[in-house]
Amino acid sequence: MNDNTVSTFELGDALAIRCGNTLTGVFVPGSKIALSAYRHVKWNSRDAPTETAGQDPVLIYLAQETTLFEEPVLRSLLAESNVTFATLQELGQKASRAEYLGVSHAYRSLVRACLERLDHAKKTPEVQSDEDRLQRITETIIVFYAAECLWHLFEILYMQQNQHVVPQLLDWARFYAPQIEDRATDFLLMAEGASENDDYWDVLKSLVMVGALDVTRAILVQNRKASQPAFKAAELILTSMPVYQEGFPLKKFHSQWEHWHVDAERKIRANTFGSEPELEELLQLVTGNNEKWDAGIQESSEWYEFLPGYLLYTKPTCKPFELKIAAANWLNRWTLLHPDRQLNNMDRMISQLMEHDLRLFIYDTQKINDTHWLTTHLIDLIYHCGELKSYFEQNNIDLPALRHSMIYEYGSYLMSTRSLWQLGVDYLDCCKQEGKAAMELLLPRIPLRSDRHALKLMSVARQRGLVDVEQEICKVLSRQSFDDRRYGSALEWAIRSKDVLLVTGIADFILMNYSKTGNMLCPDVIVSIGSRMFISPRLVFLSKYFEFYKLYRNRDFLSAVELLVNLLDSKITPDYFWPSLLIDTVPLLESNDPKIFSKETVAILHHLETELVPIIERNTDKLGNKNAESVLKDYRVENVDEILNIMRLACARNLARALVIEHTHSI
Repeated sequence: MNDNTVSTFELGDALAIRCGNTLTGVFVPGSKIALSAYRHVKWNSRDAPTETAGQDPVLIYLAQETTLFEEPVLRSLLAESNVTFATLQELGQKASRAEYLGVSHAYRSLVRACLERLDHAKKTPEVQSDEDRLQRITETIIVFYAAECLWHLFEILYMQQNQHVVPQLLDWARFYAPQIEDRATDFLLMAEGASENDDYWDVLKSLVMVGALDVTRAILVQNRKASQPAFKAAELILTSMPVYQEGFPLKKFHSQWEHWHVDAERKIRANTFGSEPELEELLQLVTGNNEKWDAGIQESSEWYEFLPGYLLYTKPTCKPFELKIAAANWLNRWTLLHPDRQLNNMDRMISQLMEHDLRLFIYDTQKINDTHWLTTHLIDLIYHCGELKSYFEQNNIDLPALRHSMIYEYGSYLMSTRSLWQLGVDYLDCCKQEGKAAMELLLPRIPLRSDRHALKLMSVARQRGLVDVEQEICKVLSRQSFDDRRYGSALEWAIRSKDVLLVTGIADFILMNYSKTGNMLCPDVIVSIGSRMFISPRLVFLSKYFEFYKLYRNRDFLSAVELLVNLLDSKITPDYFWPSLLIDTVPLLESNDPKIFSKETVAILHHLETELVPIIERNTDKLGNKNAESVLKDYRVENVDEILNIMRLACARNLARALVIEHTHSI
C-alpha cells in the first residue's frame, strides 16, 4: 500500500468548517490515526481570533482506540495461541503432515473453547446489564465464529489432502448450521408424536439437504405410518444409497451409485409414493431433482449451506479441483434465486476457498476485525507446512515476505498494547532485525506499573542485546522515583542507566539538600555505590564526601582530615558546595588537640582564598549580595561573610598551635 491509496477523511463540525479550519485524518500503521488541521496559514500569517470567536461552543473530540481484546476472555485466547505459535516455530518446515494438522486442530480448538466461554459470559447478569460489553461480546462471537469456520474449511481443502471432499464438507456444513440437527434431536425424543408437528416435513427436508440421511431415516422409522409400503420403500432407498469409502474402486462405486439412482427415480416415476406427497418430495431431493432443490435453496439463509448435501446426491466423489466449478455454478444458482441478497465478506471468502482463489482470500482475511489474528497464524501455518508453495510461486506471491509482514504487524500491535506486550515479543523475535528494531522502539513506550514490571522489561531487552532500551527504562524509573521522593531508588536507577547527566543531577540534589539542611539523603544507597561512582565526577565527590562524613561521625579524625584535604585538592568540588566543605574543617581546626598540621592548614587557607572568595565575588556581581548569600548558604552559618571570617580566624589559630607543636617536637 502506498501513500496514494490511503484515503484521507475529515473530522469537523459546523464551527470548524465555518472558520475555514477542517481537521483531517489518515490511518497509519500500528492502529493509529495521524491528524492534521488544514487552514491556509503561512509563516507570516497573523494569529488572530476569527470574527465568530466566543459565539459558539467548541467541541472537543476524544479519540480512543477500541479493540476486541479488551475482553478478558479473549486474552486467554491470545496467550494460548501464542503457545501454539511457539510450538509451530519449533517444528519448523520439516515436520510431518500429521503434526501440522495437529497444530491446525489446536488453533481451532482454542477458538472453539473461546467461543464457548464468550457465550457463557454473554448470558451472565453483569454482561446483560452492560449494553456496551454485551455488544462487544456479541461482535466478538460473530468475528471468531467466522474465523473458525473459514479455518476449518481451509483445513479440509488444503491441508488434509483428501481426494474426495464431500464427506468432510458435509461435516463442516452441519457443524456451522447446528439449528437443524438441534430440532431433529427434539423429534427423536418425541418419537411418534413428532409427526404431529407443523414443521415436521420442513425439518426433514432440511436434514436431507444438509446430507444428514442417518438422522432422517431415524425420524422416519418413528413415524406412525412407518409400517406402510410407501415408508418401507423410502427407507429401502435411503439405506441402499451407496456411500463412497476411501480406497474403494471408483468405477465400481460409480456403477453401483448409478444403478441406485436410476432405481430410485424409477420408483418415484411409478408413483410409489403418490399417497405421501411430502415423502415423495424428500426422495426427489435425494435424487437431485432440480425443481425441488431450487425451492429448498430459496429457503436457505447462506449460499453454502446446502451445497455439500447437493454434491452428496449428484456428485458424491467430487474432488477438490472439481469443487471449484461446482461451487461457482452453485453460487450463481443461489444468487439468481436470491436477487435481493448481497453477499457478505464471509460468503465471499468461503467462495474464494472453494474456487481456489487464495490470493483474494488472504487479502479479505485482513479485513476481519480480529487485529490480524487469523491471517497471521494461518499464513504462518501455510508457510511451515509447505503444501501451497507452488501456488504462491505461480501467482508471484512472496510467501516468506508475506508471513514476515503479517507477524511483524501483529507482534507490533501486541507490543503496543499494555497488557499484551509479552506476547508480542515472541512474534517479533521471528522477524530478526526488523523485529529487534521494533522492540527497541516499543519497549520504552510501555507504561511502567511497578519496579517488578520494569525488571521484566529490562530482562527482555537484555536477552536481546537491547542495551539502549534497558538504559532508557532505568532513566524512566529514576525520574519516577525522584518525583515520588524516593531519592535512593532514583539514584540507584540513574546509576544503572549510565546516564552521566542524570546521575550528576541527582547527586547535585543530594549535596544541595545536605548543604541546606544537614540531612544526608539515602545513606544506604550511597554507601553501597562502590566502584560504580566513577560514572560521574559528581558521584565520586558525593561518595567520597559521604566517606568523610562517616569517618567524622565515628571520630576517626586523622583519616577524616586526610580525606577532606584530598577532596579540597581534587578539583571536582561543585561551586555551591565549597562553603559546606570548608566549614567542615572548622571543628577540626578549632580542636585543642590539633588534628590538622600546618602544611594542611595553609592548603585550606589557600583554597579559601583561591576557590571560595572568587566564587563569592562572581555570584555577587551576577546576582547581588543577598542572592549570592542564598546560593552559597550552609545550614551552619548565616551568610557568606560569616563563613570567611570564621574560616580565616580558625586557620590562623590552628596554624599558630600547629607551628608551636611541630617546632617544639623538632627541638
